[in-house]
Amino acid sequence: MSSSQPMAQALSGRIRDMILKGEFRAGQHLREVQLAEMFGSSRTPVRSALAANEKDGLLDYSPNRGYVVKPFDSKDIGSAYELRALIEGLAARKAAERGLNPEHHRKAATAIAAVDDLLRTSEVLDDDSRESWRRNNADFHHAILDQSDNRFIVPILLNVQQIPAVFPPVLSKYDTEILRIYNTQHKQILDCILNREGVRAEFLMREHILGAGASIRDSIGV
Repeated sequence: MSSSQPMAQALSGRIRDMILKGEFRAGQHLREVQLAEMFGSSRTPVRSALAANEKDGLLDYSPNRGYVVKPFDSKDIGSAYELRALIEGLAARKAAERGLNPEHHRKAATAIAAVDDLLRTSEVLDDDSRESWRRNNADFHHAILDQSDNRFIVPILLNVQQIPAVFPPVLSKYDTEILRIYNTQHKQILDCILNREGVRAEFLMREHILGAGASIRDSIGV
């Protein structure tokens, strides 16, 4: 790992928080030189941090304009979560009907266990812990998507992911109690899939996604 990667990860979290708190406004240009001066860093980790936030859907990039903060629209986020709930609910049902293979079972179970360990604290999560939660949350969902055996699911979901805050979920407050509820829901969904309870797995996944969407809209105040 290069020495600039931890700095880039930390700056990515700081930029994300500033966007969600409204310190960087929708439509605002974020320039490498100015951010490097603000954070007291070189341009290389700033460049990586901006690219990470673009990947998460918080920034737009074009060669001529550089990075621009995307607007958050409550209606769009709500609509995207409705669609995501349908897509991932279907994936959960298909995974239950097919049966979860050992690799995907291990990936989902490992992600749940890692989040359990991460949340054995009442302290506010730091940047590294937030990134770890986001990574493990994504691993859980991808394990089920990969098992769905429907080649149209992932391409459709990629379009939904272009809406800011949709996937991976982006929060302004990483409340450990809410994250524990999410992880408990993951356990329930995985149990249903392992027990081949397809209809219930679909229902629980839809409820999980819709509930997360509501929490995220509240979290970012849109």
